[in-house]
Amino acid sequence: MDSTRNKTLIAVLLGTTLMGCSTTSDKSAATAAKPAGPVAMDRGVAAFRDICFAYKAPYAESYAAAARYGIKKFETKQKSSLLSGKYTYSEGSTDDGSLIVGINPKGLCTVQDRRHPGMADDKTIEDQFAAVIHTKYPLASRLRENSVSYTTVENWKTINFAFILNYKGYNMFGSPL
Repeated sequence: MDSTRNKTLIAVLLGTTLMGCSTTSDKSAATAAKPAGPVAMDRGVAAFRDICFAYKAPYAESYAAAARYGIKKFETKQKSSLLSGKYTYSEGSTDDGSLIVGINPKGLCTVQDRRHPGMADDKTIEDQFAAVIHTKYPLASRLRENSVSYTTVENWKTINFAFILNYKGYNMFGSPL
């Protein structure tokens, strides 16, 4: 009878030990689900880099760069604001409207990329955006702690760059503001 009790006790202890080894926490499962290695650059950040950031006003070369992203036709539009008054700019988009480029030859170039499932999270996109800015302006810093705008000074002129989630569901990148 003692040998039966010993065998039962050993089986219970072994089973309990193995049960403890087979469970995983939610944290390890979430970590395992994330892909290893570098994350591909977000399309909006890449378009901003190639269309807006690579050139300066009046952005003449930006139209050819936009065509490489599928933007075929630009329309001239007019708007007005309290700060700028009336202004004219060109806007073009891909056929499906998922990528929109706005070019104001007097100084503002924007790229809007429609948000979609499967795109990188906001923190990753912001980090990629900051990395692009820092390639040309290594001293650029955040405008404010909770801001995703970056600012720098060159030749006594302040230059601002912005990453904004707009109300239409697009990530918007602006250069310079």
